[in-house]
Amino acid sequence: MDDPSADGGGGQAGAPPVPGVGGGGAGAVTDPLEEYEDPGCPDTGPPLTDFACDPYDQSSGFCAPGEGCFIFVRYPDEPCGQEIYGASCAPAGSGGQGDPCWEGCGAGFACVVTGSGTQCVGLCALSGDDNCGPGLVCEPIDVEGIGGCL
Repeated sequence: MDDPSADGGGGQAGAPPVPGVGGGGAGAVTDPLEEYEDPGCPDTGPPLTDFACDPYDQSSGFCAPGEGCFIFVRYPDEPCGQEIYGASCAPAGSGGQGDPCWEGCGAGFACVVTGSGTQCVGLCALSGDDNCGPGLVCEPIDVEGIGGCL
């Protein structure tokens, strides 16, 4: 097998330089915004939703015993697709406020990337009484219109 480092890094000898990569000098770094091409997506209107249960009311009877109503975002496969925001029933873990997500979050909590890693955070209403504990503030999270106590 050939050693890819033998030619100075795996590239072909005599290959043209790639703009903005390697070499110093003026103009060596390019602005990614200058290279961005808008795909020309049409206005998609209001967000798509798929709420099979109520994430704020875990005792509503939508989910079976041992399950919780968990929020989700389903990202599109195509460039001009639209996210789907929703909630569905799934087995509830034992994680509470501030617990690492690997324990599985309990009903009424969501796994969120925070400054302290991925943690379970309590769901809260973005307006009115947020029911967050002392020192916590209800902040918007991934699912539009739903907050997490951070």
